[in-house]
Amino acid sequence: MDRFTDTPSTVVSRGIDLVISFFHYVAMFTLGIMALLMGYDIVMRFVFNSPAEWVLDVVQLVQVTLAFIAAAPVLRDGGHINMELMEMILGSRGQRRLGILSNGICAVGSLWMAVLGWRTFSQSLRISESSYGISLPIYPWKFLVPLCFFILALQFFAAFLKHLRARR
Repeated sequence: MDRFTDTPSTVVSRGIDLVISFFHYVAMFTLGIMALLMGYDIVMRFVFNSPAEWVLDVVQLVQVTLAFIAAAPVLRDGGHINMELMEMILGSRGQRRLGILSNGICAVGSLWMAVLGWRTFSQSLRISESSYGISLPIYPWKFLVPLCFFILALQFFAAFLKHLRARR
């Protein structure tokens, strides 16, 4: 199909896919940052005998970032562990219905988690919450929770649309 004859759901799915592809690259970049920080800590600790106290705190925050940012791309690429027994028992029509139901439920659940995460982020921002070790602000990382759950909900919604568009 060309861009003038695409259905609205196809355009939405493509937009969601672009956003999730961006998150995929951010996750790879985040993994690289973690590796560089750990390498820096090893060199400082064992070569110069001067360990950097802040590296572990930052790596832990970056690790949380990686887990949340990578969730939607992993879901899109089918990397999550799926329970396939039900799908194997059902026919193609039942699989389509199960896909619609499960993706719809997961999209709503992810949106709910985004709302709850937004509340936590708002409170953290309001009190200027910071880490214990090096006094890093925590609220930017707490912002990732609602943002990434929202992106995950978008991916579930795209899968929901895909199952809706599938032939009966």
